[in-house]
Amino acid sequence: MADGAAKTYTMYGRLCQPSTGPSKTIQILVHGITYDHNYWDLPGFAGKYDYSGVQNAAGYTTLAVDRLGSAGQSSIPPSTQLNLASDAVSIHDVVQAARAGSIPGGPYAKVLMVGHSYGSGIAWLEDATYADVDGIISSGLGHLVGNLQGLGTSLEPPVLDPRLSPLVGLDVGYLTTLPGTRGSLFYNAPDTDPAVVAYDESTKGLVSATELGTIPEFEIGSLGVTAPMFMVMGQYDGFFCQQAGKGGLDDCSTDQALYDSEASFFPDSAMQTYVLPNAGHDINNELNAGDWYAQAAAWATSHVPPQG
Repeated sequence: MADGAAKTYTMYGRLCQPSTGPSKTIQILVHGITYDHNYWDLPGFAGKYDYSGVQNAAGYTTLAVDRLGSAGQSSIPPSTQLNLASDAVSIHDVVQAARAGSIPGGPYAKVLMVGHSYGSGIAWLEDATYADVDGIISSGLGHLVGNLQGLGTSLEPPVLDPRLSPLVGLDVGYLTTLPGTRGSLFYNAPDTDPAVVAYDESTKGLVSATELGTIPEFEIGSLGVTAPMFMVMGQYDGFFCQQAGKGGLDDCSTDQALYDSEASFFPDSAMQTYVLPNAGHDINNELNAGDWYAQAAAWATSHVPPQG
């Protein structure tokens, strides 16, 4: 998890190809904290919440990874080994594997990094450090992080969780959300199916305390982003948007207002913005998620077109 170090952990990824055959342009999908690769294609809802499928239909290969320590199918290292920089190194390794042909269907000529929340922060830092992606689609992340108190008081060690506790043992540096808190943290109720929140509660994952401690690094790392970027936010994102009334600073009233709030933090990136109306933080899982999937496909096609 450091540049040049031995690779001692395994990262899982779900690879999906267009029905017409492999594309040489790949989207690498990076989830946020306490989630896994299923954020990009929510099981059990008949494909309604399937970002990956929409991008496959647009001609892109997708690789949805489980970040290390997420409680998905990747390795779970000691919690203190995880931070934003180590996460960026891990995702950089995936980018390089895609370009080198180590991922089935490769080598890939073009790489798009797609992140959500903390995963977007990884994408920012990865590009600022290595400048090896052709574009970034960033969702659910802005400046500065609001509602940190709400997040902090909604986390606990998973010692009482029968599914998560065996994964981390006595490592108290791992955290998960308190039961019953995900709806208010990550969703805007009028735009949400309660069954989605129930599923989310039943499949929640992990984050390390050391990862949370490095959140300020991606706020600064955005200054080094050089790839073209599509920034997307839910109008009522409870961490970043003024409209949610929870301490967020971004004006998410319109696409232009979001651009005006964020452009100065990305001086070297050609940035375009989109606000998903009525949505909360987890835009992939809101009732109108398909609108943003289509916007992402349109931006990707115009900036980093799929190659057969």
